[in-house]
Amino acid sequence: MSLEKKEDPFAALDGRKASVISGDAPITTVESLNDADEALAFLENHPRAFEIAEEGNAILEDPVQLKKLIRKIDLTIAPLLAAVYFLQFLDKTTLSYTAVMGIRTDTHLVGQDYSDLSMLFYIGFLVAEFPTQYLAQHISRLGLYLGVNIIIWGFVLGCHGACTTFAGLSIARTLLGIFESCVAPILVLIIAMWYKKEEQGRRVSWFYVCNSLTQIFGGFVAYGVSFANTKFASWRIFYIAIGGLTMIIGLLVAIYLPDSPVRAKRFTDAEKVAALLRVKNNQSGTQNSRIKKDQVFETFRDPRVWIICLATMLSSIPNGGLSNFSSILLTTFGYTSQQALILNTPSGAVGACCVLLVGWLSDKWRDRSIVMLICILPTILGAGLMIGLDPNGIPKNKAGLLAASFLTGTFGAAFMLLLAWNASNIAGHSKKVTANALTLVAFCVGNILGTQTFQQKQAPGYISGKISIVATLSALCFVVVVMRVWNDWLNRKNRRALAGMSEEEKTELREKMAFADQTDRSNVFFVYTH
Repeated sequence: MSLEKKEDPFAALDGRKASVISGDAPITTVESLNDADEALAFLENHPRAFEIAEEGNAILEDPVQLKKLIRKIDLTIAPLLAAVYFLQFLDKTTLSYTAVMGIRTDTHLVGQDYSDLSMLFYIGFLVAEFPTQYLAQHISRLGLYLGVNIIIWGFVLGCHGACTTFAGLSIARTLLGIFESCVAPILVLIIAMWYKKEEQGRRVSWFYVCNSLTQIFGGFVAYGVSFANTKFASWRIFYIAIGGLTMIIGLLVAIYLPDSPVRAKRFTDAEKVAALLRVKNNQSGTQNSRIKKDQVFETFRDPRVWIICLATMLSSIPNGGLSNFSSILLTTFGYTSQQALILNTPSGAVGACCVLLVGWLSDKWRDRSIVMLICILPTILGAGLMIGLDPNGIPKNKAGLLAASFLTGTFGAAFMLLLAWNASNIAGHSKKVTANALTLVAFCVGNILGTQTFQQKQAPGYISGKISIVATLSALCFVVVVMRVWNDWLNRKNRRALAGMSEEEKTELREKMAFADQTDRSNVFFVYTH
């Protein structure tokens, strides 16, 4: 960005000043700073605008300072996001561990009660998704809002340990879903604020890998706790310990996680400017606390958003089944309850390696769809093997079934890439919030369906659950191809719209669009990642 006159160094970014474009080329203006991204208000209203502009550009032009800034962003954002996602996945899957630690007997669960408890978490999640996202946008204090929700759900998780009936567990599971519903969309918004598109896949993988790491951690902890020789049931100790840890992390998030680059307390104003200008070419901005109805309506009219939702639901049906029944499946293969707890951990290691590799590859190749197909296919193979080697609950090959269960750990990276796709391919803060909420609603619906594909009357074979994994992930492969073709078509459409403009006109308009809080469909400079 070239600095203009001393008193207005960020004029090129101000969408309130009309662009002089010849012919019928698109023009964008912003009526007020309230309509624009908060980054523009920060840059325009800063009392030391010229000084921080010079200092910020100096950071961007110096490779050593730029590398130091990126490392500071990573160290500020990544550990907290990873801790949050680690606990979020661990907390919602605690039911899977306690299922083989005695909770079903102690709370008198019968028939479909266990599957219904798995479902109720997602019911609460589903009901709260839109309200919690719009409340977070209106408050615009993402770090504080997220931290408070984590503290509350940690308390709710600890309360599971006091439950003695299905009714008590039902209330606790539903409340857990309500307070966990804010996590993934907020983390996607934060990643989109701080990182370039070609950096987002790897950063999303840094926190999403914790889904797999929880299988390792949770398996070892549950295995150790299962040996506890006390009058207090081991599963109750497990819930109280994990709930207390969650509340501590929630407090740290509320204190230390920045709400946005503009509000990052540990960053100097020059570093904030550098962080903002570094992601300017994303054309997606940071945030705007005003809920814009036109962006909300556009989200519901955008077919690409619905394709993402369909893909999310298809990837979540297997997750709803496997995340809650993985330990139980291992017992049907011929392993004891304690062995099942410890044998869950290798599947987590497979998933962790897959997520990190997929995140790195998707940024290196700048391609989400092909990499997504690579991580889906092994799970289809694993589920197929479980059907072939254990069709009716009479295992034919114990070791082969264990290997098949390990293979099913790869598909989780597909949902991670869908989150990265949302971070890279949606602009306009209200549209991002709405699209992320819709994506998580689809996630809930898929998980609810997934919990019901494993029917107690089919135990120990659970044949319908295994078949659903093969069917839904096969359909997902087709949807991923459709998404790729659609994004390529939109990119070609934008290039045609820009064909009649001079380079000078393109540069002028591109600068003004960067922090105008316009949607991706309204911005001809937006480039969709395929």
